[in-house]
Amino acid sequence: MAEVSVEMPSPLSECIIFCEVECVRGCCGIDAVSTDPALIGAWCRQAGSDAVVEARVQLAELIEAIEDRSHAVTSTFLNHRTHDDAARCELLDFLAAFETGLAACDAA
Repeated sequence: MAEVSVEMPSPLSECIIFCEVECVRGCCGIDAVSTDPALIGAWCRQAGSDAVVEARVQLAELIEAIEDRSHAVTSTFLNHRTHDDAARCELLDFLAAFETGLAACDAA
């Protein structure tokens, strides 16, 4: 299976870095990043509504790329690779939690 590397553009990358409180991505990958809605909300308030809207668009594009099962996905930024369906589901669940947090901010 071909492998595709995905980029993490700003401001989405800034949100993820802000939520990197459990460990560091280089060590623990996505497990280093909290998906706590309160923490995501704090980033939203700091970044502003334009950044939140842009991050949500970026996140939707990223989710679409990862859902495409015709290739494996790797992200150096997230230190994660979808080598099997479980890893892909883990990444999609992680990103869905971010989408929920950002959507709550956008609605507020």
